[in-house]
Amino acid sequence: MRPTEPWSPSAGPASWDYSGLGAPAELELCAAGDLPYGYVYIPALYLAAFAVGLLGNAFVVWLLAARRGPRRLVDTFVLHLAAADLGFVLTLPLWAAAAARGGRWPFGEGLCKLSSFALAGTRCAGALLLAGLSVDRYLAVGRPLAARAWRTRRCALLACGGVWAAALAAGLPSLAFRGLRPLPGGRGSQCGEEPSDAFQGLSLLLLLLTLALPLAVTVVCYCRVSCRLRRPPHVGRARSRSLRIIFAVEGAFVGSWLPFCALRAVFHLASLGALPLPCRLLLALRWGLTVATCLAFVNSCANPLIYLLLDRSFRAQVRRRGACGRADSGARGGSSASSLSGEDGSPFRSPARGRGRAQREYAPSAIP
Repeated sequence: MRPTEPWSPSAGPASWDYSGLGAPAELELCAAGDLPYGYVYIPALYLAAFAVGLLGNAFVVWLLAARRGPRRLVDTFVLHLAAADLGFVLTLPLWAAAAARGGRWPFGEGLCKLSSFALAGTRCAGALLLAGLSVDRYLAVGRPLAARAWRTRRCALLACGGVWAAALAAGLPSLAFRGLRPLPGGRGSQCGEEPSDAFQGLSLLLLLLTLALPLAVTVVCYCRVSCRLRRPPHVGRARSRSLRIIFAVEGAFVGSWLPFCALRAVFHLASLGALPLPCRLLLALRWGLTVATCLAFVNSCANPLIYLLLDRSFRAQVRRRGACGRADSGARGGSSASSLSGEDGSPFRSPARGRGRAQREYAPSAIP
């Protein structure tokens, strides 16, 4: 079967893209029907991720932003990560509505461009912030003395500022190349990308720089951290809890975004003609990319759930806020994402209450 031969003459066009990623027109000759029942479970999944991610990430941002006293370096990364995930989930209702309508975009070209820009920018910010967090953990564990001059709050803020600048740049192509594209058969318009080789090549480059490279940095750094913490000087129950939460957050990110990254790279190569594929494989690729996109989007609500499941102090903060709702509770129970840093055996613990225990558990071989 030739790459340009239609998969089925009677099949409708593939309006499979509910994620703001676009479907190049060059592949429409191999168009096929939507993923079965995608108009049902894709909107439901997006809305569930929106509800959980909005509440969870907003709560984490509130805890960390309202915390009084000095803030750990890792708190800065986790705060910005929760903010990026929060911005990401705010776009999900738009894509859920488009998925429920079979790919038709009902919100106009302005919201198409803005939501695609937010999607690309926050996706890039999340990946780079986790990479920055992994580098910080590697420096803290593997080179604590040599990296002391770099591991300052000012450097952390500069790093986060650089991440948001890169995220802004990564989202700009969406403003320029995305818009309303007519669906075949007069079925309305979808929010899609311009079918040009230049944009496909740029998208592939951005995918490698904003997802593949941060994923590689994250995996390498935490492999080194894991090896370091398993040595005899770094044993202990508190550090085991820290390591478990670290790997849960990073593992959820890698497991969610790696399939999307791989399939999207193949799709760009096929669009550019560098990787000719028969229509059967293109259909499987499209359906697989739809599933991988859903998996990747669910990651935007994963971190608060990880904290809730693995973090007793975070659960205590949730119960305290739910039961009391007092404005001054942040002063008495200020939060700290310390399990992610390995600096305290109890995450989201008030520094005043957790410092003494942390010193007993970690001295003299504490992780900085």
